[in-house]
Amino acid sequence: MDGAALPVHEEGVRFVGWDLTDPYSRACRPVDIAEVDTRGRVRFSEARWPAPPSRGGDFNPVVLAAAFPVGAEDVLVVDGPQALARPGAQVREAERLLRAPGRTPDVLPVPGRPFCGFVRGSVLLFAGLRARGGLPMLDVDTASVREARLFEAFPGATWRELAVEKLGAKASRDGRERRRAVLEENGLRFPEGDLPTHDQLDAALCAWLGWLTRKAPERVVAVGAPLTVDAHGWLREGCILDLSRGR
Repeated sequence: MDGAALPVHEEGVRFVGWDLTDPYSRACRPVDIAEVDTRGRVRFSEARWPAPPSRGGDFNPVVLAAAFPVGAEDVLVVDGPQALARPGAQVREAERLLRAPGRTPDVLPVPGRPFCGFVRGSVLLFAGLRARGGLPMLDVDTASVREARLFEAFPGATWRELAVEKLGAKASRDGRERRRAVLEENGLRFPEGDLPTHDQLDAALCAWLGWLTRKAPERVVAVGAPLTVDAHGWLREGCILDLSRGR
């Protein structure tokens, strides 16, 4: 895989992974960002959610997306749900199949319970990214993984698929070292210095999946029900990008 050539028009593309956090949390953590170039070199940064509007207001999706700059040629993979479940469902098909702990219902959940603020913020952010345009999404903009530029991932499932042996607790030093080594074995090159945090490694995994859509698309698969837009403009269901079984 390392010797595979990218099409000429893809040489300047950045592959970007976001590890989202809960924007409604009182102690909201920054979003970890990993950028991977066409040679697999990783660079980390972070971004902060804007403050939620006061007096019971909510994020405007377009304003929300503006806080997270994205290049028109970027391939962006986000650890967070892109859409609501189909009407009447309490979980998306992709989340059920990949055993995601966060479940996205058919309406925006109210922050407060576990994962609810995370899910709400992520769905609104995807809505803003979709409204801003420039990053085609599977099913609604293109049928090809190689042409889409905005994806959802669930690192927990992909780590399970990558692991030849147990990787250890994700926050432990050993677990982080093992995860970094797995990504290095699969073509990524990390900066020298501090060992990445588990959130940075999740972001790097997301970016790596985006990298594979151009470098080795046969290794990735879109899991779940197709993405649609309902009569009110909400995105519903949508596939999660993961490794092909038997990769």
